[in-house]
Amino acid sequence: MTLTAQQPELCLTVESAFSTVPASTYSFAELADIYNQTRVDYIVPMPMNAKRMEVYVSSYDIDLDASIVAFDADGEMAGVGMLGRRGDRAWITRLGVLPYRRGHQLGRFLMETLIAQAVRGGARLIQLEVIKGNTPAYRLFLKLGFKETRELLVIRRPPGKLTIENPLPQAGVRPLTPDEVQGCLAQRSPGASWIDETPSLIHAGSLKGLRVELPSGAAGWVIYQHTALQIGYIVLHAPWPARDDLTRALLYHLHSLHPLQDTKVENIPALDLRWPVYQELGYVEAFRRIEMFLYL
Repeated sequence: MTLTAQQPELCLTVESAFSTVPASTYSFAELADIYNQTRVDYIVPMPMNAKRMEVYVSSYDIDLDASIVAFDADGEMAGVGMLGRRGDRAWITRLGVLPYRRGHQLGRFLMETLIAQAVRGGARLIQLEVIKGNTPAYRLFLKLGFKETRELLVIRRPPGKLTIENPLPQAGVRPLTPDEVQGCLAQRSPGASWIDETPSLIHAGSLKGLRVELPSGAAGWVIYQHTALQIGYIVLHAPWPARDDLTRALLYHLHSLHPLQDTKVENIPALDLRWPVYQELGYVEAFRRIEMFLYL
């Protein structure tokens, strides 16, 4: 698709040869196409289609009126950036520049425009994640005042039956009711990233849960999104001192129930002490993100 800046809504941004159109001007199919064009050579491919874009916008409270598609001085589409909002927090996401336009300050223009949009919306904090290894983007975000907070893991488990025996056969396991799923989510400790915090999970829907109780009386739960092809949004509650045993049992029963689903879990802190247990159950690291905050 070839897009030009012929729309009457086009408005020039102050002190820049670039111009912007609100992302709400476009359909989800068009936005997916624009985004895919900017990511054809990205360090981690993340292609989208119309349905995925619609779900993404809904799940993460993306404000399409504040999100932008950028054009160069010739009126040719050159980049895209999206802004999510919850209360006085905002996050910048789906940022992309066409390969031939890189190196011309368009990335900085996109970021400064989105930061200004967040400020106008009352944001006190702006969050983002950059894939570890994307040095140009990381340096740009530092220049704009963002500070690194932590490293996050994106991990996967391919479909397949477990190769280990039930680690705690005496443990009791039962599914959670929908009301119990909501109650467990309400009790979560703070600290999740915007991708996997509770509002994102609720928006995503299709949530299920399991509760495991050990013979000692220690209990934990796992909540996850279950779709036809994938398990995602895994949230584990496995309190100390039975943390590892509960994690092991919860993951074992989760994948015993759903052996044919691919599993993807985003934004587990790299310092999470349960990560070795995930690995025991067949999880591998796909890539890492660096979380960054800008306080206003």
